Amino acid sequence: MIILDYKNNVKELMEEREMSLNKLSKLCERSINTLRSIKNDPSKNFNMDSASELAQVFNCSIKDLIEDDIALVYFDKVYEEQKDNPLFINQQIFSPKNSKYLKGLLAEVGVSCNISPYSNYRTTMVKNSEEKSSIIVDFNLRVTRTDITSLYIVDFFVIVNRILVNEAAIKDAFIKAFEIYARKLNIDEITFDIPTDHEVQKDHISDRLTDLPSDFSYTMGTDPSIFVQNNYECIRNPFTKRQVTWKKVLN
Repeated sequence: MIILDYKNNVKELMEEREMSLNKLSKLCERSINTLRSIKNDPSKNFNMDSASELAQVFNCSIKDLIEDDIALVYFDKVYEEQKDNPLFINQQIFSPKNSKYLKGLLAEVGVSCNISPYSNYRTTMVKNSEEKSSIIVDFNLRVTRTDITSLYIVDFFVIVNRILVNEAAIKDAFIKAFEIYARKLNIDEITFDIPTDHEVQKDHISDRLTDLPSDFSYTMGTDPSIFVQNNYECIRNPFTKRQVTWKKVLN
Protein backbone atom coordinates (compact mmCIF):
# COMPACT_ATOMS: atom_id res chain seq x y z
CA MET A 1 0.00 0.00 0.00
CA ILE A 2 1.43 3.41 -1.03
CA ILE A 3 1.12 6.14 1.58
CA LEU A 4 0.80 9.74 0.42
CA ASP A 5 2.71 12.19 2.57
CA TYR A 6 1.02 15.37 1.36
CA LYS A 7 -1.89 17.63 2.28
CA ASN A 8 -5.20 16.66 0.70
CA ASN A 9 -7.73 19.03 -0.90
CA VAL A 10 -10.85 17.04 0.01
CA LYS A 11 -12.41 19.87 2.02
CA GLU A 12 -11.89 22.40 -0.79
CA LEU A 13 -13.26 20.01 -3.43
CA MET A 14 -16.34 19.26 -1.32
CA GLU A 15 -17.03 22.98 -0.89
CA GLU A 16 -16.58 23.67 -4.61
CA ARG A 17 -19.04 20.92 -5.49
CA GLU A 18 -21.39 21.63 -2.55
CA MET A 19 -21.07 18.00 -1.53
CA SER A 20 -21.95 16.76 1.97
CA LEU A 21 -20.13 13.97 3.82
CA ASN A 22 -23.24 11.86 3.55
CA LYS A 23 -23.39 12.20 -0.24
CA LEU A 24 -19.64 11.64 -0.60
CA SER A 25 -19.88 8.50 1.53
CA LYS A 26 -22.59 7.05 -0.71
CA LEU A 27 -20.66 7.82 -3.88
CA CYS A 28 -17.34 6.35 -2.80
CA GLU A 29 -18.54 3.68 -0.36
CA ARG A 30 -16.33 4.92 2.46
CA SER A 31 -17.67 5.48 5.94
CA ILE A 32 -18.66 8.98 7.03
CA ASN A 33 -16.22 8.77 9.94
CA THR A 34 -13.33 7.92 7.61
CA LEU A 35 -14.19 10.76 5.24
CA ARG A 36 -14.70 13.19 8.11
CA SER A 37 -11.23 12.32 9.38
CA ILE A 38 -9.70 12.91 5.93
CA LYS A 39 -11.59 16.19 5.50
CA ASN A 40 -10.85 17.62 8.94
CA ASP A 41 -7.21 16.57 9.01
CA PRO A 42 -5.78 17.44 5.57
CA SER A 43 -2.26 16.42 6.64
CA LYS A 44 -3.38 12.92 7.55
CA ASN A 45 -2.01 10.35 5.13
CA PHE A 46 -4.40 8.18 3.17
CA ASN A 47 -3.74 5.36 0.77
CA MET A 48 -3.68 5.33 -3.01
CA ASP A 49 -6.91 3.32 -3.25
CA SER A 50 -8.78 6.04 -1.35
CA ALA A 51 -7.13 8.76 -3.40
CA SER A 52 -8.05 7.06 -6.68
CA GLU A 53 -11.66 6.51 -5.61
CA LEU A 54 -12.11 10.08 -4.37
CA ALA A 55 -10.58 11.46 -7.57
CA GLN A 56 -13.20 9.55 -9.57
CA VAL A 57 -16.02 10.92 -7.42
CA PHE A 58 -14.75 14.48 -7.74
CA ASN A 59 -14.02 13.94 -11.46
CA CYS A 60 -10.48 15.22 -11.06
CA SER A 61 -6.96 13.87 -11.23
CA ILE A 62 -5.15 12.52 -8.18
CA LYS A 63 -2.79 15.46 -8.57
CA ASP A 64 -5.76 17.82 -8.10
CA LEU A 65 -6.72 15.89 -4.98
CA ILE A 66 -3.26 16.09 -3.44
CA GLU A 67 -1.53 19.37 -2.64
CA ASP A 68 2.19 18.73 -3.13
CA ASP A 69 3.32 22.37 -3.18
CA ILE A 70 5.63 22.48 -0.17
CA ALA A 71 5.02 26.22 0.31
CA LEU A 72 1.27 25.69 0.58
CA VAL A 73 1.63 22.69 2.87
CA TYR A 74 4.02 24.57 5.14
CA PHE A 75 1.79 27.65 5.22
CA ASP A 76 -1.22 25.61 6.28
CA LYS A 77 0.88 23.94 8.98
CA VAL A 78 2.09 27.29 10.32
CA TYR A 79 -1.43 28.71 10.14
CA GLU A 80 -2.84 25.86 12.23
CA GLU A 81 -0.09 26.33 14.79
CA GLN A 82 -0.30 30.13 14.94
CA LYS A 83 -3.91 31.04 14.17
CA ASP A 84 -4.65 31.88 17.82
CA ASN A 85 -1.42 33.83 18.24
CA PRO A 86 -2.18 37.60 18.20
CA LEU A 87 1.24 38.21 16.63
CA PHE A 88 0.32 36.03 13.64
CA ILE A 89 -1.76 38.71 11.99
CA ASN A 90 -0.40 39.13 8.47
CA GLN A 91 -0.58 35.61 7.10
CA GLN A 92 -2.91 36.63 4.28
CA ILE A 93 -0.45 39.19 2.89
CA PHE A 94 2.39 36.79 2.03
CA SER A 95 0.40 33.56 1.81
CA PRO A 96 1.40 31.24 -1.07
CA LYS A 97 -1.61 32.40 -3.08
CA ASN A 98 -0.76 36.09 -2.68
CA SER A 99 2.96 35.49 -3.17
CA LYS A 100 2.12 33.79 -6.46
CA TYR A 101 0.17 36.89 -7.50
CA LEU A 102 3.11 39.14 -6.57
CA LYS A 103 5.46 36.86 -8.50
CA GLY A 104 3.23 37.27 -11.55
CA LEU A 105 3.30 41.06 -11.25
CA LEU A 106 7.10 41.09 -11.08
CA ALA A 107 7.28 38.73 -14.05
CA GLU A 108 5.31 41.30 -16.04
CA VAL A 109 8.02 43.84 -15.20
CA GLY A 110 10.50 41.42 -16.70
CA VAL A 111 12.09 39.35 -13.95
CA SER A 112 11.39 35.87 -12.59
CA CYS A 113 11.65 35.92 -8.81
CA ASN A 114 11.71 33.55 -5.87
CA ILE A 115 9.53 34.82 -3.03
CA SER A 116 10.41 33.43 0.40
CA PRO A 117 8.30 34.48 3.41
CA TYR A 118 9.73 34.18 6.91
CA SER A 119 9.08 35.42 10.46
CA ASN A 120 5.62 33.80 10.52
CA TYR A 121 4.78 35.34 7.14
CA ARG A 122 5.16 38.94 8.32
CA THR A 123 8.20 39.43 6.06
CA THR A 124 9.22 38.11 2.68
CA MET A 125 12.43 38.09 0.67
CA VAL A 126 12.27 38.61 -3.10
CA LYS A 127 15.26 37.60 -5.21
CA ASN A 128 15.97 36.55 -8.77
CA SER A 129 15.43 32.99 -9.87
CA GLU A 130 18.43 31.15 -11.25
CA GLU A 131 17.61 32.05 -14.85
CA LYS A 132 19.72 34.69 -16.55
CA SER A 133 18.08 38.11 -16.67
CA SER A 134 18.88 41.68 -17.64
CA ILE A 135 17.28 42.73 -14.32
CA ILE A 136 18.55 41.58 -10.91
CA VAL A 137 16.60 42.36 -7.74
CA ASP A 138 16.89 41.94 -3.99
CA PHE A 139 13.85 43.19 -2.04
CA ASN A 140 12.67 42.66 1.51
CA LEU A 141 9.00 43.39 2.17
CA ARG A 142 7.50 43.67 5.64
CA VAL A 143 3.92 44.15 6.79
CA THR A 144 2.98 45.83 10.06
CA ARG A 145 -0.46 46.44 11.49
CA THR A 146 -1.43 48.90 14.20
CA ASP A 147 -4.44 51.10 13.49
CA ILE A 148 -3.60 50.69 9.81
CA THR A 149 -1.85 48.07 7.70
CA SER A 150 1.46 49.16 6.14
CA LEU A 151 3.63 47.52 3.51
CA TYR A 152 7.31 48.43 3.91
CA ILE A 153 9.88 47.91 1.19
CA VAL A 154 12.97 48.00 3.39
CA ASP A 155 15.35 47.08 0.56
CA PHE A 156 14.86 48.29 -2.98
CA PHE A 157 17.94 46.97 -4.74
CA VAL A 158 17.85 46.76 -8.53
CA ILE A 159 20.70 46.01 -10.94
CA VAL A 160 20.08 46.35 -14.66
CA ASN A 161 21.96 45.77 -17.88
CA ARG A 162 21.87 49.36 -19.06
CA ILE A 163 22.51 48.40 -22.66
CA LEU A 164 19.16 46.57 -22.72
CA VAL A 165 16.92 48.27 -20.12
CA ASN A 166 16.50 51.58 -18.34
CA GLU A 167 16.95 51.52 -14.56
CA ALA A 168 14.53 54.37 -13.88
CA ALA A 169 11.79 52.77 -15.99
CA ILE A 170 12.24 49.41 -14.27
CA LYS A 171 12.15 50.94 -10.78
CA ASP A 172 9.03 52.87 -11.71
CA ALA A 173 7.40 49.64 -12.87
CA PHE A 174 8.33 47.88 -9.61
CA ILE A 175 6.86 50.73 -7.56
CA LYS A 176 3.61 50.44 -9.52
CA ALA A 177 3.62 46.63 -9.10
CA PHE A 178 4.01 46.86 -5.31
CA GLU A 179 1.20 49.41 -5.19
CA ILE A 180 -1.13 47.17 -7.22
CA TYR A 181 -0.30 44.30 -4.86
CA ALA A 182 -0.96 46.45 -1.79
CA ARG A 183 -4.28 47.74 -3.10
CA LYS A 184 -5.45 44.24 -3.98
CA LEU A 185 -4.88 43.19 -0.36
CA ASN A 186 -6.49 46.33 1.11
CA ILE A 187 -3.25 47.62 2.60
CA ASP A 188 -3.61 51.21 3.83
CA GLU A 189 -0.19 52.61 3.00
CA ILE A 190 3.07 51.71 1.32
CA THR A 191 6.52 52.93 2.39
CA PHE A 192 9.96 52.77 0.80
CA ASP A 193 13.13 53.40 2.83
CA ILE A 194 15.67 54.55 0.24
CA PRO A 195 19.41 55.40 0.53
CA THR A 196 20.37 58.86 -0.70
CA ASP A 197 23.49 57.56 -2.47
CA HIS A 198 23.02 58.04 -6.23
CA GLU A 199 26.55 57.17 -7.36
CA VAL A 200 26.55 54.60 -10.16
CA GLN A 201 28.23 51.32 -9.21
CA LYS A 202 29.43 48.66 -11.67
CA ASP A 203 28.52 44.99 -11.26
CA HIS A 204 31.39 43.19 -12.97
CA ILE A 205 30.26 39.74 -11.79
CA SER A 206 26.96 39.98 -13.67
CA ASP A 207 28.81 41.26 -16.73
CA ARG A 208 30.90 38.08 -16.77
CA LEU A 209 27.84 35.81 -16.55
CA THR A 210 26.19 36.91 -19.80
CA ASP A 211 27.13 36.37 -23.43
CA LEU A 212 25.18 39.45 -24.54
CA PRO A 213 26.59 42.97 -24.66
CA SER A 214 26.26 44.20 -21.10
CA ASP A 215 26.72 47.08 -18.72
CA PHE A 216 25.34 45.83 -15.41
CA SER A 217 25.29 48.67 -12.91
CA TYR A 218 23.14 50.16 -10.17
CA THR A 219 22.58 52.99 -7.76
CA MET A 220 21.72 52.29 -4.14
CA GLY A 221 19.38 55.28 -4.17
CA THR A 222 16.43 55.99 -6.46
CA ASP A 223 15.77 59.15 -8.45
CA PRO A 224 13.31 61.14 -6.28
CA SER A 225 11.34 62.20 -9.38
CA ILE A 226 10.12 58.59 -9.77
CA PHE A 227 8.41 58.74 -6.36
CA VAL A 228 7.14 62.26 -6.96
CA GLN A 229 5.52 61.17 -10.24
CA ASN A 230 3.81 58.34 -8.35
CA ASN A 231 2.46 60.77 -5.73
CA TYR A 232 4.63 59.68 -2.80
CA GLU A 233 5.37 62.00 0.12
CA CYS A 234 9.00 62.49 1.13
CA ILE A 235 9.77 62.09 4.83
CA ARG A 236 13.34 62.93 5.77
CA ASN A 237 15.07 61.33 8.74
CA PRO A 238 16.30 64.11 11.06
CA PHE A 239 19.00 61.84 12.43
CA THR A 240 20.69 60.84 9.17
CA LYS A 241 21.19 62.18 5.66
CA ARG A 242 21.92 58.73 4.28
CA GLN A 243 18.32 57.61 3.98
CA VAL A 244 14.96 59.05 3.02
CA THR A 245 11.45 57.62 3.37
CA TRP A 246 8.80 57.80 0.67
CA LYS A 247 5.23 57.12 1.79
CA LYS A 248 1.87 56.90 0.05
CA VAL A 249 -1.55 56.48 1.65
CA LEU A 250 -3.62 54.11 -0.47
CA ASN A 251 -7.01 53.97 1.26
